[in-house]
Amino acid sequence: MRKYLTILIIVLLALMLLPSKNLDAADSRTVLIGKLPYAITSTFSSNNLLLVGTTNGFFISEDYGKHFYERDNGLGDFYITGVIYIDKKIFLGTQNAGLYISNDFGKSWQSQMSKLNCPTISSISVKDNVIYVTSLCTGFHYSTDFGKTWIVRNGGLPTLRTTAFIKTPEGRCFLGTNQFGLFYSDTLGETCVWDKFFSPYTITSISYVNSTLVIGTNEGIFTGDIRNDHFKKLGFIGGSPYIEKVLNVNGDAIVAVSGFGLFASNNGKDFYKFGSDTFSDVRTISFDGNNLYVGTNDGELYKIDLSLPYLVAPHKVTMGSVQKGKSLSGVMRVFNIGKGTLSGTVKSPYFIKFSKTKFIQNETLDFTIDTSTLSEGEYTEMITLSSNGGDRNAYISFVVQKPSSVILKLKIGSNVAFINGQSYYLDAPPFIVKSAGRTVVPVRFISEAFGAKVQWDGASRKVTIKKAPTEHHPPILIELWIGEKSVKVNLKNEVIDVAPLIVPPGRTMLPLRFIAEAFGSSVKWNPITREITIIYTP
Repeated sequence: MRKYLTILIIVLLALMLLPSKNLDAADSRTVLIGKLPYAITSTFSSNNLLLVGTTNGFFISEDYGKHFYERDNGLGDFYITGVIYIDKKIFLGTQNAGLYISNDFGKSWQSQMSKLNCPTISSISVKDNVIYVTSLCTGFHYSTDFGKTWIVRNGGLPTLRTTAFIKTPEGRCFLGTNQFGLFYSDTLGETCVWDKFFSPYTITSISYVNSTLVIGTNEGIFTGDIRNDHFKKLGFIGGSPYIEKVLNVNGDAIVAVSGFGLFASNNGKDFYKFGSDTFSDVRTISFDGNNLYVGTNDGELYKIDLSLPYLVAPHKVTMGSVQKGKSLSGVMRVFNIGKGTLSGTVKSPYFIKFSKTKFIQNETLDFTIDTSTLSEGEYTEMITLSSNGGDRNAYISFVVQKPSSVILKLKIGSNVAFINGQSYYLDAPPFIVKSAGRTVVPVRFISEAFGAKVQWDGASRKVTIKKAPTEHHPPILIELWIGEKSVKVNLKNEVIDVAPLIVPPGRTMLPLRFIAEAFGSSVKWNPITREITIIYTP
């Protein structure tokens, strides 16, 4: 018995020592592939090769991350700021010893200090076999011959403290600086002169979505059109968060925000959080065409498979407040940051109706909240999104308030009416039918002001008015026919003294007293000013 008890204790201790990760249970394509002893600052992958820079060493794996080997012998500094692999060479940037090149997978390193003459490399990237390097002391450099020679382009810059670079598909180049903002040039040739493009922030990273430039800074995310200099700070995270990295992934933008995690956008305006809460510790991200690699301050390296559809949706949609009995309309955007075609379904509570319950790829889903059956109070309702790109839960929050009275003011012969003090134009003003001595009013304007819906059947010349139940009134169904005094109110026959009539430009008019009483409202008449006041409490 003691033997089994000892085995049980050992098993329990082993389970307790296993790392506990709060990964999204619905996201089976997020995998922890490595744990390194230092904060991860940069990554690069190519086929089975995985390169990882940290704050205290460089690591390499040649088997998709199953095994890592430290390869920093010969480096003058172990704080790695950037890494790429091209032409069977590894290019490595460091914080205090400049740029290095290795031709043998990190077994030996050759310093490029004599060519770039700067110990602090802030970024290194490659596009179309051209290597781009930014530094904090000799500015911007690039090489078209795999590091044999380097070209310097600093014309027009007020500083040599450069931090980030990107070349857009249109050919426009953007260069970030430390404290002096963003600059652009449409050429990197001999005539290259950098022009000021964006405010004097410290630029940490640059990317784009279609024609929208996405700028990461030390004080948040800014976006604007690639061809102009009008930018707006996005507030999807309050305050001034530090942006670690911005990447274009499958045509979308992915942002790594220090202390908050990963966010994605397919339009450069709406950013939604995705992935694990563990990613709030994110330090760097990279993309190899199929997989997104996420490195954290704790030295953990994750891989997110984006070779298949991957659903991104808002975690919460805040709708504000609405009076009981009225409806709220909103939208929920969903999109795919993976490859292939995303398809899925939406499931919601009965009082939240989506215009469509199925979505494909990138869609804006319209929805309406019907509060007629809800009590007053705060609501946070779960929406279930199921798809071939993962399942997500989103939440719609709103507040149902006590309804207030609707006060309508009209005047005989006047085209101006008021609802709770706001003016509206009437193309058919109220008037008095002299033969009956009755005031008639436009039925659609009155009914819709009270929250009812009006339908017109041209074939039978029939008007139908429907109103959902409220706190003080039962549901209302009014049926009437043009030219006939017989009407139906909640399926009961009634007779009115003036038949409904149509006046130019095609407006149906009804006796004021009838329509007001049908809704349970009160009417006041001022014979001196010939003004009508209708008060309706839902």
